Amino acid sequence: MRETTFTMLLYEQLLEHIMAALNPDDMTLLESCPSGLLNTALQQAAEDLHAYASRDPASKGRADLILAAYASFKAVLFYRVAHQVWGAYDMVGRETIAHRLASVGKLQSGAEIHPAASIGRSFVLDHGFGTVIGETCEIGNDCYLLGGITLGASGIADNHGGKRHPSLGNRVEVGAGARILGPVRIGDNVFISPSSVITRDVPDNTYVSIVNQLQLQRENLSIGYEFVGAFSLGERLHIVGEFSDKEKVFVLDADQRCLGSLTLECTVQEQHHRQYRLRNIDGEAPEPSYPLNLRVVGPSRDVVLVNPPGLSNLVQSVLQHHIQSVGG
Repeated sequence: MRETTFTMLLYEQLLEHIMAALNPDDMTLLESCPSGLLNTALQQAAEDLHAYASRDPASKGRADLILAAYASFKAVLFYRVAHQVWGAYDMVGRETIAHRLASVGKLQSGAEIHPAASIGRSFVLDHGFGTVIGETCEIGNDCYLLGGITLGASGIADNHGGKRHPSLGNRVEVGAGARILGPVRIGDNVFISPSSVITRDVPDNTYVSIVNQLQLQRENLSIGYEFVGAFSLGERLHIVGEFSDKEKVFVLDADQRCLGSLTLECTVQEQHHRQYRLRNIDGEAPEPSYPLNLRVVGPSRDVVLVNPPGLSNLVQSVLQHHIQSVGG
């Protein structure tokens, strides 16, 4: 499709969507805006559409098909106009009109993008149903998001009014179902795998893959969010995260029963890192049921880490070593 024809088609689609979304009074207000408003939105949407066609193999490179039939692109198209309206501070009723446009995009696509969010050039929202992009989000250039993503605040209700949503750098890819929560910074050239939950900054050129291991229990809801993870490396168990000196660690079998024959001797204790040596004090204890889990218990929480990487193999090695020592 020739570029001029394509631009005219996109412009016609843009006007058609706007006229269907707004009432006559809103259209009158919109027509009073500077002509550059719609032209800027049109140029940005054209770059988004070309990026979508070039990066999504299912579209076979057909920008006309995406424009005519892809619901997720409708959310981006409406956002581009809504964001320009939101920034027209001299315009009467700008916030209401911007929200109406964004809401129509949400109804047509299932993706909610706040008109105040800042999104850079060549943005692709692929299969965007269930995606939420919050008010204070900042997204760089050439970013690619799949469906079911939340770029949201770290709390639920009563969040503060300042910067509370993530900032994504350039060339960031986010897999389906991922959650990026709070005013964290995601660097350039970052890949976040599906279903990840991100609550801390991610540096440039990073591949993030997170497996959900945590079952957090606490009585006092006023206590801040705390995270802990564990893995085994070589002959040591490592626990990383936030914990206090009063917390104790236990190994549980697959039925959540404590392995009383094992003791954990702390060999390294740093601010966010503990290292343990495992010892078997009862050679006649029955073989545990696998996979094994780890329990961290303290005054303010009770955390179960489900099948931490390497823990089962480490415990098997400790138990086998004890049997060989006794027999040999």
